[in-house]
Amino acid sequence: MERVDVFVIGGGGTGSDVTGALVRAGMRVAMAERDQLGGECAHYGCDPTKAMLKAARVAALARRASDFGIRIPTVEVDLPAVMARIRRMIEEETANGARPYEENGAEVFMQEARLTGEHRVELADGTLFEADRVVLATGSEPTAPPIPGLDGSGYWTNKEAIWHEGGLPSTLLVLGGGAIGVEFSQIYARFGSSVTLIEALPQILPAEDADSAPALADALVADGVHLHVGIKATNVERPHGRWRVTFEGSAHDVLEADALIVATGRKPCFDGHDLDAAGVEVDPEGKPILTETLRTTAPHIWAGGDATGELLFTHVANYEASVIVDDILGRPRPRDYRVVPKVTYSEPEVASVGLTEAEASEQHDHVLIGRAPFAENSRSFIEGERAGHVKLVADGSTGELLGGHIVGEHADELIHEVVAIMAARAPAPTIGTAIHAYPTLAETVQAAFADLTAKMGA
Repeated sequence: MERVDVFVIGGGGTGSDVTGALVRAGMRVAMAERDQLGGECAHYGCDPTKAMLKAARVAALARRASDFGIRIPTVEVDLPAVMARIRRMIEEETANGARPYEENGAEVFMQEARLTGEHRVELADGTLFEADRVVLATGSEPTAPPIPGLDGSGYWTNKEAIWHEGGLPSTLLVLGGGAIGVEFSQIYARFGSSVTLIEALPQILPAEDADSAPALADALVADGVHLHVGIKATNVERPHGRWRVTFEGSAHDVLEADALIVATGRKPCFDGHDLDAAGVEVDPEGKPILTETLRTTAPHIWAGGDATGELLFTHVANYEASVIVDDILGRPRPRDYRVVPKVTYSEPEVASVGLTEAEASEQHDHVLIGRAPFAENSRSFIEGERAGHVKLVADGSTGELLGGHIVGEHADELIHEVVAIMAARAPAPTIGTAIHAYPTLAETVQAAFADLTAKMGA
């Protein structure tokens, strides 16, 4: 039986970062990955979907090129060529494979590893390891609602929605109006599919501020997406290879489609691991119970990234890797999720950080809102992208910025001005007079801060 200081199960964002940092610190580390290094984000999530969105955005811009005096007679989406570009991109991004880790002294195993005891890990080939410490970076897997007929029916998850074979579906039904469902709806609508998007709650992107959804909903409808909110699927059938979904709460009781994407959530992936034998407890939702330094109930075992079941973002996975590394190296610090940006990469983009207006109103006695629309921004006018707004949420008593919400072109980049201000705990009145270059979209962020400052009477 081989012994290591740390065994890392999973080679995605958290696992690879932990492995790299600990071997550089002189520890003996082994890492196992059952699929591909880079994890879900690099191969089945963030990167390929953003590349698909870029292609879809180019197609949409080409269709309205005449708005800018450019004439393009026909626009054709060559889906095989789109996907070939994405494959090349991923291959280039991940070309180094395990080499950087192995060159620094880590052992990397491209096979499944199972936690089988308090300090024991077993590889698929039967090799056993004794590990002083274990890091569970096992990622997450899609979940599906308990709709009769859905389980085992062959619906698409994010993986199949990217890498399916068979070409572009003529009609597509998407269950789930969160970020994944919204992004795929816009991708396929712009590629040429007839898309219907269903969200059981009253608005798409239900975790975002209530003012963020309307502009995006308008854009989806303009792209041809048939959008339905507040309705639930009650039955799924697939006669003759075509999907047939029954709903309640809708004027359209039955919808049919050639393909079905289910994007209703994800859960930590611990299949095959003997958590009980290892002393790792989970809550009723299957999420590991964690300390502030991401230790499980077994003090020598940590969990990070999607395996926590909480904030399923690659940037959070990377951050959690640093928390785990610091704890293992004897410099513990509590995790802090006060300032975590999130982005839906639709067009317009939706970006946010911190509290929504509703959340802030529940937690603070005096809340003030600063607003500014992109429709009044010169750069937005130049670009022909005038939808959306900047909305800032602040404590009216202290001036502390509690949250920021941006809907519009380049919201994914603009949100980081708000992130920096919140991280520094800079009072909002100090920002509204800062000079911003003209003409830039960032002037709308400045305008929202100026509006907030005026309401504070500063």
